Amino acid sequence: MKPSVLLYLAADALSLLGNIVAGVVMPLLVLARTGDATAAGTVAAVTALPALVAAVLGGVVADRVDRRRLSIFADLASAASVAALPVVDAVFGLNLGWFVVLGLAGALFDVPGMTARETLWPAVAARAGMPLERLAGVKEGLSALVLVVGPGAGALLVAMVDEASVLWVTAACSALAALFTAAQPKDLSGERPSPTPGGVLADLREGFDVLRRDAVIGGLTLLSLLFVLVLAPFQELVLPVHLTRTGAPEQFGLVVLAMTLGTLLGNGVYAALGARISRWGWFVGCNVLTVAGLVWLTTLPSLWWLLAAGFLTGAAAGPMQPLLSVLSVERVPDAARGRVMGLQNAGVLAASPIGLLAAGLLIERYGVRPTGTLIAGGLVLITVATLCWPALRRQLRERPEAAPSAPDADAREVAVADDR
Repeated sequence: MKPSVLLYLAADALSLLGNIVAGVVMPLLVLARTGDATAAGTVAAVTALPALVAAVLGGVVADRVDRRRLSIFADLASAASVAALPVVDAVFGLNLGWFVVLGLAGALFDVPGMTARETLWPAVAARAGMPLERLAGVKEGLSALVLVVGPGAGALLVAMVDEASVLWVTAACSALAALFTAAQPKDLSGERPSPTPGGVLADLREGFDVLRRDAVIGGLTLLSLLFVLVLAPFQELVLPVHLTRTGAPEQFGLVVLAMTLGTLLGNGVYAALGARISRWGWFVGCNVLTVAGLVWLTTLPSLWWLLAAGFLTGAAAGPMQPLLSVLSVERVPDAARGRVMGLQNAGVLAASPIGLLAAGLLIERYGVRPTGTLIAGGLVLITVATLCWPALRRQLRERPEAAPSAPDADAREVAVADDR
């Protein structure tokens, strides 16, 4: 791989690693400093809405300013907000108020920075002469690997040093991510368009219009949100409750590991073969196998069958995110890509807690297995409806010309050549 690709992948992985380690450490630090078990939940709840707003508005900003600089600034601001915690702890002593204020600061920068970095990868691929499918598969595979390693690294660091000191590591991850992005060419973002007349609301309407007009991007975005809405409760609530009630809560980590390892395999296969198989073939195969694995999981079988079903589900679902990323590059105009990605990220942030709330109510009223059965039925209906969507099927069988995604004419020619 060329240095520009390695720099991009390193920045993306380090930023994600810092967020994951911080997610492990923060609840422990809040509990250690406040002694209140509800304080961690309070901090999470208070920062959730600003993160959602930041995801939407961050997409608008990414389309108006230099995306490379926005990514650098967001990572540096995130590093500063995290590093401020041990500093405040040493000088004043942390309390709930400080956790809320600094948590809000971090929430306002993390998601916009992620959106800005996501808008850069097509230009990175074009400059390196790398097929979009390959970089998308490698990028998602590396993210899956970080999701496996990150929690364990956070727990290990907490065991070695105190929670506040671990935050220096997470701040360093964000700072290094900013450094690696800064090492990229300065014109990576290309020229940004002038603000849309009508301001932020007009910009957001334009982003919604892109999703509404394009059956592929709008349909796949809706499908992704529905899967998160239905799948997140199963992974984060139904399965842990079931294993806890059967006296084997430790098995939950093994199932998650099996799903993540399957995702790594799926991402790797897509990176190697993504351009050789039709989009419709990927879409049908991944959806059918993913639903088969999920329905198998929702039957809540014994451990070895749970691991097999989890691995199948992860392997089948793995190519879907890079496929959506590639299709977004091809079909979404570069000038609107930040807004579209911002809206997609905001939708994911909103869908997960809604699904968790609904699943919690269903479990309390009907029990774990009926809730799992209901989730399986919902997944089957979603998949069948999607596969029968005529416009989506027709357009996925075609291979449209790539939307402009590179910062200069030479990069655009590389991207079009790769697409063909």
